[in-house]
Amino acid sequence: MDEADVSALDSLRRKLAAASGEKVSFLPFIASAVCRVLGQSQFRALNATVDEKPGDNEYEAAIIQHRSVHLGIATDTENGLMVPVVRDADRLGVLEISRSISAVAEGARNRTASRDQLSGSTFTITNVGSHAGRFATPIINYPEVGILAVGRAREGLVVNKGSFRVGQLLPLSLACDHRVVDGAAAALALAEVIKLLQDPESLLAPARA
Repeated sequence: MDEADVSALDSLRRKLAAASGEKVSFLPFIASAVCRVLGQSQFRALNATVDEKPGDNEYEAAIIQHRSVHLGIATDTENGLMVPVVRDADRLGVLEISRSISAVAEGARNRTASRDQLSGSTFTITNVGSHAGRFATPIINYPEVGILAVGRAREGLVVNKGSFRVGQLLPLSLACDHRVVDGAAAALALAEVIKLLQDPESLLAPARA
């Protein structure tokens, strides 16, 4: 668990919304940052699924690493929690991700999403801050091995080299399957997500061509 100073990101988000005429939240930027981190060789284990099969005496598990990022977006609906999927999210720009998240979430809420649109994710983001709360202990969306919970942004004190200012702080909580990802790799991945969110200009283009 950690916090990102998203003051610059908040400013960029507002400018992008004004220029496009569309509502733009923090979520597509977070998705873009996650896609970039999952694409780095040292963090590819986070973009994986575990295929468990019963063997002769015990369960056997195969770990499947994925090149493309099929991003699950945890969505609260009248019928309970659903996780529609933004496929190949790493090939989308921020506005494309924003539109895709809105579309798949709406499909889940009005029950028009197909079975294919509700399966096949390789990593999930859950935006708990859309309701309330800062940090969370998110439950991994099996058979994935990682999930990122996003809390509610708030004003807070930012300290940098002895100077103080008020900034926007965004709480993030990453949970991983330790059979696949160890704690050090998870902590470094979260740190990299935060680094990218604090340099938001780099997030506008797709993570992968």
